Amino acid sequence: MKVNYLKSNCIDIKEKEALRYLRYRNNNVDQETHRTLKESISELQDIGEPKYVYITFDIENKNNIISFSNKLNVKSKNLSRLYEFCDKSTVFAATIGFEVEKRIRFYNQTNLSKGIIFDACAAAYVESLCDYIEKEIEEMASKEGYNITYRYSPGYGDLTISHQSDILSLLNAQKLIGLSALESAILVPVKSVTAFIGWKRRNV
Repeated sequence: MKVNYLKSNCIDIKEKEALRYLRYRNNNVDQETHRTLKESISELQDIGEPKYVYITFDIENKNNIISFSNKLNVKSKNLSRLYEFCDKSTVFAATIGFEVEKRIRFYNQTNLSKGIIFDACAAAYVESLCDYIEKEIEEMASKEGYNITYRYSPGYGDLTISHQSDILSLLNAQKLIGLSALESAILVPVKSVTAFIGWKRRNV
């Protein structure tokens, strides 16, 4: 198991990614929006608490059911196809912390336009954190002679969101990084992610 607590400014929050969440189709951003973007990114890098935990398992993939060392069974045709020829998988959970969520709620109540931009920047922050984790896993897999798949999260395709709780329990995520899920499977804090990454030997 790997658990990591990063300094908030270790993760690069990409303006371009935030603009994508804001549904800008080009980079022609008005001055006010650009200023608020810069402010929001700076603020997030001050208050964010990026944390993550992951475990790598041997897996079996049969009849659209993936078994993670007999500790978790996941039924998904989409994930089974992605994991064709994979014999290992990393399962991870990541969050940028409760303070970000509090700040989003504050801006949504006091300055809605700032709240929308801040929320988009927070989403970009989480995406960058996941990219950071994926790169770390890729380097680890490469040393063992593997390539990796792209990450795949509950809620994608036919992979039910109900697996959020299973993953958090498997990783002991509530204790280790303060991440839990509601009965509806919504993660708390909301700006968090769980995901699977497959490992495939290079000679396959």
